[in-house]
Amino acid sequence: MKELVILKLGGSLITEKDKPFSLRREVIEGIGRELKEVSSSSLIIVHGGGSYAHPVAKRYKVFEGHRSLEHLKGFIETAKVVRQLNNEVVEILVSSGFPCIGIPASTFIITKGGRIVTCNLDPFFSALELGVTPVTCGDAVFDREMKFTILSGDTIASYLSIRLKARRLIYALDVDGVYIRDRVSGEIKLAERLTPGMPIELFKTFEEDVTGGIIRKIEEGFTAVENGVEVILINGLDRGKIRSAILGEEVIGTRLVF
Repeated sequence: MKELVILKLGGSLITEKDKPFSLRREVIEGIGRELKEVSSSSLIIVHGGGSYAHPVAKRYKVFEGHRSLEHLKGFIETAKVVRQLNNEVVEILVSSGFPCIGIPASTFIITKGGRIVTCNLDPFFSALELGVTPVTCGDAVFDREMKFTILSGDTIASYLSIRLKARRLIYALDVDGVYIRDRVSGEIKLAERLTPGMPIELFKTFEEDVTGGIIRKIEEGFTAVENGVEVILINGLDRGKIRSAILGEEVIGTRLVF
């Protein structure tokens, strides 16, 4: 396998977070056109649930597992809308000329207490061998202790990058990266580099969600960095940045480093 890149498309990037079941079609089309230029690279895409999955998962508290019939109803509904979103994202990317195939996480991942314990990657290897990019997503998955739970796309992206020894993990957001408040001047600025334990005050530029928002991205990102993966958070709305990041070119964003 060529050097692998994992691209995580944030839910805030591909959907309108304040408008349930609203897709940002033109954004995904633009990303598809960018990806056409790097189709020879080995790439796996993971996307968030955005305004499709998060409202449903939050309303039914699916992350708590199977405690009642309402939780079960929420699990089924969340799985349904996640598949809908995954199908729509894949359809738009394909129509933009980028060959890919949807593989929802619940079809190949089992968790235990919210942690991944089983992950069948055979469909990924088969797709990549054909030159087709697998597109998976944060999902409602089966869990050996809780019966089911919510698994973040950020966690999946980090896990895949480590297990498959990816060269690079890219978190594409709807902002330039991680913003922090300078403790001396009080100025809000982009953090070009973050290190573990760095004394900072995060400036939250978008609403946190049921899977942890920017905090989860940073935590999962550092786990990948610790295992030898390059990690960068960039603005996926700026055309050309995703392509450049995949190719390893210099782009504005936040790099996680030790």
